[in-house]
Amino acid sequence: MRSRNGNCPFIFTSLALISTLCTGADNYYIGYRFATKNTQAINETLSISKAMKPCNKFTDSPLLLLKRLPNEKLETLLEREQSAFIEFAASQELRVKSNDTLNKAQIQTLNSLTLPTRCYAVEFNDDSVTITPTK
Repeated sequence: MRSRNGNCPFIFTSLALISTLCTGADNYYIGYRFATKNTQAINETLSISKAMKPCNKFTDSPLLLLKRLPNEKLETLLEREQSAFIEFAASQELRVKSNDTLNKAQIQTLNSLTLPTRCYAVEFNDDSVTITPTK
């Protein structure tokens, strides 16, 4: 259906979507680890590195869409939107480890939450970033 000025917005939107899906995305290995000792945070690490070769894509994998500021790098975006990314990645795979020790009537608790490093397809658009897990 045409609008009053003669443009076909549906066709242009569809072409833009197809062109972004066909160009492919960059692949990054992303991992996260959070450790506590007696309920106090002692270490938090978010590791990001660009993949040297493309990763295999899932056919029906979920995706995360994040708002991107102009010229913002992936590292700063994930630091800003860390909680959204962690919730998204935790739905794929999450490892929790707890270790309690008793030493002379003193209890020490060490807990760690780990999102194993895995490959993600990251597609940069003008004002957003799409992150999709891969194999």
